[in-house]
Amino acid sequence: MNLRNKKILIAGGAGFIGSHLCEKLLKEKGEITVFDNFSTGKSSNLESIKNKIKIIKGDIQNAKEIDKASKAQDIIIHEAFPYGAATRSVDKQFVGDGTIGTFNVLRSALKNNIKKVVYASTVAVYGIKKNSPQKEEIEKNPFLPYGATKYLGELYCSSFSNVYGLETVSLRYFNVFGPRYATFDHSAMILFLKRAIQNKDLIIYGDGRQIRDYTYVDDIVEGTILAAKKEKNHGTVYNLGKGRGLSIFDLAKKIVELTGSKSKIHFGKKSEYKILKRGLPYGVTKKINGNFVDERNYVANINKAKIELGYLPKISLEQGIIKTFQWMKEKI
Repeated sequence: MNLRNKKILIAGGAGFIGSHLCEKLLKEKGEITVFDNFSTGKSSNLESIKNKIKIIKGDIQNAKEIDKASKAQDIIIHEAFPYGAATRSVDKQFVGDGTIGTFNVLRSALKNNIKKVVYASTVAVYGIKKNSPQKEEIEKNPFLPYGATKYLGELYCSSFSNVYGLETVSLRYFNVFGPRYATFDHSAMILFLKRAIQNKDLIIYGDGRQIRDYTYVDDIVEGTILAAKKEKNHGTVYNLGKGRGLSIFDLAKKIVELTGSKSKIHFGKKSEYKILKRGLPYGVTKKINGNFVDERNYVANINKAKIELGYLPKISLEQGIIKTFQWMKEKI
């Protein structure tokens, strides 16, 4: 599908990934409308393009608002989710935005005869897997409410395709990073960069051997646009990542090296952990013999996206770290 002159509604378009999508889609000559409640999205993210797009303040939980915004649109790209929003209650975030909001987006697309919905999902749908890389067809077993909500959104997408014939595609993003990241405290990559700028110690929780697949935002945006262009997607799912893993310890070493920071690396004590109500620290999945252990090892198998979409990540980890570091230095 050629996106030139296509009317594209981006739910969550003022957010981290959404705002980058807006910029790239303008280069594709699309007509862009941003629909955002600005709970985590920022108007400043759209400052350079605000005169080239339409911006509607609204909430996907409000069916009338998303119905009105999606009229006469050709495609909806659904990036709306207030990840890390301190002002959102758990039920409002996971049930309201994640579940009801996604259903409203799909219902509006059907009602307004929209050609396609592209849905931003997450690696978190896989849960704890000992073997990697993860392929799309392996068992899904999300253990976090975030992953469970996103997986339910995927199921809604496939059901709307199966029952009503709506074209949908779900994209499982793996550890996206880059400029405009919403909060500096929800990603080891971003938190390490923040502390490196401040020359503070980089603290690793667990043994540092947990693996992540870090992907620069430009590559994720490119994959999302390729998915939007591909026709006849009826509930299809793709992994979008780098396709390579890196341990948290190696990430910390690389950040110190690339930034020239005076930061030291050390392993956190149990007393330093942020404890959740369930008794475990953020990012940690089990307590074994008194020690907190993160058993999650996430690496994307991107063969399906390569073959069917022509997806090929171009930004190296080192390039992405430097670009993000330079942006963050201006924000801290």
